[in-house]
Amino acid sequence: MELVIVRHARPEHIEDAMGAADPDLAEIGHRQAQLVGEYLAPAGIDVVVTSPLARARQTAAPLAGMLGLEPIVVEGVAEYDRHDSSYVPAEVTRRLIKEGGTDEAWTDPLSVLAEDEKHEWMRGVHTAFRQIIVDNSGRRVAVFCHGMVTSVWFAQMLGIDDTLRFVPDYAGVSRILASGSSGSVTVRSFNETHFLGETHIPLFEK
Repeated sequence: MELVIVRHARPEHIEDAMGAADPDLAEIGHRQAQLVGEYLAPAGIDVVVTSPLARARQTAAPLAGMLGLEPIVVEGVAEYDRHDSSYVPAEVTRRLIKEGGTDEAWTDPLSVLAEDEKHEWMRGVHTAFRQIIVDNSGRRVAVFCHGMVTSVWFAQMLGIDDTLRFVPDYAGVSRILASGSSGSVTVRSFNETHFLGETHIPLFEK
């Protein structure tokens, strides 16, 4: 089967929400989501899976609508910070660090979690993706999730400890061939963004 992993499009910036911040997409994020849908609609997607968080669900919505599919919500591909009271977009964080020094939560976002919480969340990501693979033999599945979810899954697949080695941009598309029976995986692409045009927001400056 093939996994088409899509990082959510650009969300709104939320500071100090009453409860957990679960931002909707920003205007540019909605445009990115539409472009992702148009890009993937001809690709033969059989199943659309999404994180329960609004930014992932809203990114999945255009593709699901084009294909007439009902997205399947999978809790295990939700981001590690789903209960935080703020959401600061990556490029905003990058600018703030450049202006005022370094921040451990940027160099290692998972440092905000206790070790047991970190490993429990990472195990949940691994379990969720393996179950998606097992349940969808012979299908092409689009999974709309998050930056660190994608990074952790790629690191686990390739057997490396550096969970920041693979960091996708907003609405970046990555493709993996996987076998539920043998457990084998093959990376076909990572962070496809050419279809985003002027809406592309690069995570790192050149």
